[in-house]
Amino acid sequence: MKKSFYASACICGIHGGGAYLVDDGFRFRCQKLTIADEYKDLLIPYEKIKSVFAARWVLFIPTTVIETQDRKTYRFLIFNRKKFIRCIEEQLQ
Repeated sequence: MKKSFYASACICGIHGGGAYLVDDGFRFRCQKLTIADEYKDLLIPYEKIKSVFAARWVLFIPTTVIETQDRKTYRFLIFNRKKFIRCIEEQLQ
């Protein structure tokens, strides 16, 4: 399964990129030079994802939060986030 979504990482600002649901996990790719290396090609295996939910950032920006088993939290602005959350929850079951 491969589904792609327009997305931005919310880390010290908003950094555009792409979010992908691939066979082995969630992947975020970003080409910006100013983003941390961890986010340039981030892969989170489905087994390590603890929860995914909709939230707000800076009170009004609708974001999607991914929490991992090792207590890391990743926040993304994902276009069509309801579909994204539905698709990733299907993979987590």
